[in-house]
Amino acid sequence: MTQARSHFEAEMRIIPTGWAVAAVICFVVCQVAFNVLIPNHIRHQDVPPQPFLTLIGVGAGLFLAAVLLLTGYVYADAKRRGMNALLWTLLVIFIPKALGFLAYFLLRKPLELPCPKCGTALAADFHFCQKCGYPLAPTCAHCGRAVSRDFVCCPYCGKTVGAAVG
Repeated sequence: MTQARSHFEAEMRIIPTGWAVAAVICFVVCQVAFNVLIPNHIRHQDVPPQPFLTLIGVGAGLFLAAVLLLTGYVYADAKRRGMNALLWTLLVIFIPKALGFLAYFLLRKPLELPCPKCGTALAADFHFCQKCGYPLAPTCAHCGRAVSRDFVCCPYCGKTVGAAVG
């Protein structure tokens, strides 16, 4: 539970502050509109009772704030994954019925990881750093298959791995 919660909190921390402020402002504007402006300025028409207006205001405010926060998350996550953040943000805004969000989460690139030696951002499926040549996934010198750094012998060909692990 703690691991899942801390991962969720870490993911939510990438939302830019401007997007979070915009979500709070949107929520407050919805509350003012449904609790102050509508009851005070629309007297000639049938207005629902105040508890219903409050409920509608809270629901609308939460929905719009969640959409803004999710859009901010897409913007920051696309930047962190080396994708075109502006393009994906515009797509999730303008593609209707949450299809833009669905497309983003299905098509996004995996996170880039830093090279342990030089710090260059690398795709998750790279076996060697493109800048310094550091081996990211050790391989058996005899058969070329991936092995763990703590293996003594290769589980595929049976040869001693020893210092051959890169």
